[in-house]
Amino acid sequence: MEMTIERVNDFDGYNWLPLLAKSSQEEFMFVEHMLRNRRQETFQENGEAMFVALSTTNQVLACGGYMKQSGQTKTGRIRHVYVLPEARSQGIGTALLEKIVSEAFLTYDRLVLYSEQADPFYQGLGFQPATGDKITHALDKSAFANSNR
Repeated sequence: MEMTIERVNDFDGYNWLPLLAKSSQEEFMFVEHMLRNRRQETFQENGEAMFVALSTTNQVLACGGYMKQSGQTKTGRIRHVYVLPEARSQGIGTALLEKIVSEAFLTYDRLVLYSEQADPFYQGLGFQPATGDKITHALDKSAFANSNR
């Protein structure tokens, strides 16, 4: 499936409704949370960004971003990664996460995330199981650089 990945500078510039509807049906409420709090969590500060994967007709196929992990200056947190069910297993999530990770590592030495459902996906991209407060996976910058991505 052809797509482009772009940084979100204005949440209101996209039609989020299909993504919101599908994520809610799957009970992934973090997408609704992200959109509801987009005025507070703008992903526009230093060390944070939100991205979307868009179809050739500008439909939002996937989203995800990163921001600083609270209380840890060298650790970033991957947030709000979601891919429409009909866009899964087509490389869209992988391309999106690779974009997020490569940009996040320009600022951070370690990335963490919380996901109860996508363990094989994240491990396939080099993340290792980890423990901590709302942390299930982690990836160190050196491990990412050594993976020859």
